[in-house]
Amino acid sequence: MKALVRLILLVVIFGGISLFVISKLNHTSLSTKTIDLGVDCSEIDNVLVTSTVNVVVKNHSSRSHKDVSVKIIAFDEAGNQLKEKYTTFTRTLAPNSSFDKPVTLPAETKRCDCKIVSSQPD
Repeated sequence: MKALVRLILLVVIFGGISLFVISKLNHTSLSTKTIDLGVDCSEIDNVLVTSTVNVVVKNHSSRSHKDVSVKIIAFDEAGNQLKEKYTTFTRTLAPNSSFDKPVTLPAETKRCDCKIVSSQPD
């Protein structure tokens, strides 16, 4: 009996750790409002005065989402944080679709991280 309890406990612990790691790799949170969504901000265009990142939000579910809010953190070549910015998509994101939006960042931006902060699922 003790072996079964230990096995169940190990499965629960490893499952929780796996969900946490997978959510961080997909840039999603584990809340029920955002788990259906993914975000990508790897497309950065550096211009002389500013940089622009194309923020792409993907809906992986059969539910619609509206008021999707994304947090973007810009980093320079040395990995120092330059700016933290929030943007909200006010239009409705249909099931199994995506939309994108250009966001202006400092000219020194070389990479950025993005994360879904919130949304209103239907």
